[in-house]
Amino acid sequence: MGKTSDLRDFERGMIVGARRAGSSISETAALLGFSRTTVSRVYREWCDKQKTSSQRQSCGRKQLVDERGRMRMERIVQANRRATNRQITAQYNSGAQNSISERTTRRSLSRMGYCSKRRANEEWKNIACVDTVRELVLDNCSSNEGKIEGLTAEFVNLEFLSLINVGLISVSNLPKLQKLKKLELSDNRISGGLDVLAEKLPNLTHLNLSGNKLKDISTLEPLKKLDSLKSLDLFNCEVTNLNNYRESVFKLLPQLTYLDGYDVEDREASDSDGEVDGDDDEEVDEDGKEEDGDEEEGVVGEEDEVSGDKEEEDLGIDDEDGM
Repeated sequence: MGKTSDLRDFERGMIVGARRAGSSISETAALLGFSRTTVSRVYREWCDKQKTSSQRQSCGRKQLVDERGRMRMERIVQANRRATNRQITAQYNSGAQNSISERTTRRSLSRMGYCSKRRANEEWKNIACVDTVRELVLDNCSSNEGKIEGLTAEFVNLEFLSLINVGLISVSNLPKLQKLKKLELSDNRISGGLDVLAEKLPNLTHLNLSGNKLKDISTLEPLKKLDSLKSLDLFNCEVTNLNNYRESVFKLLPQLTYLDGYDVEDREASDSDGEVDGDDDEEVDEDGKEEDGDEEEGVVGEEDEVSGDKEEEDLGIDDEDGM
């Protein structure tokens, strides 16, 4: 697989979710197809900074494909949008002074905004057992019209999902996850439309909507259908400023045990959901190198067609290979 800086936000979230679910470094690496070093670094970064998105700035050695080379590659892609990565590389090298590898072509296309036509969930089906994942952390990932790339109903055993600050304005495009119990949706822009939760997440017990745009008690009425809902958090929502807010919510949702961390008698919730992540008994390689370091998971595969549509991706820039 690629180096840590090349991982997509979704891939980082998969790693964090697996580690939070109790999988060891080796188990996570085997499950998702990454090296132990990559798993260790991503999870350590999440523990230190609480982020799964890559915000790495340009570094490393000079890029092999300069501005002029990118213009040449752009013309090749525009001339044949069904060209594979291998075909683009061969055509580029036929008239270039310095030859590049397919790996470099793949990275260059990614930085230019091109992506493979393979859908993200199809890629993950090939490299990860999504039906074994129980926790998934996708905080700070970007959403597109309420959809998170790669998040599908194939996560049939998912129990914990965190989508903090991903730009959601609605929950209507969340996949159907029958076993999901805990959903973190804080710091988004959700203002209503909660009626779909009962249909898609029927076994939800914990829901965090803190920092959203909920203004009226009536917007919470659809949560009555969530019979298993025990804990609801609405910190920093305008609805909390209403008179008799707590009394009104407990009356509307009699199944609730805790609202904003306290029960109806103002007793604080116990920390039974807290998790302690111990150190793994396995260490990274002494020289700091990744196992399987030569393998690379590219956005555009060797035989994948290149999509003419561009999408933003923060992949960072890393050392590149020549032929």
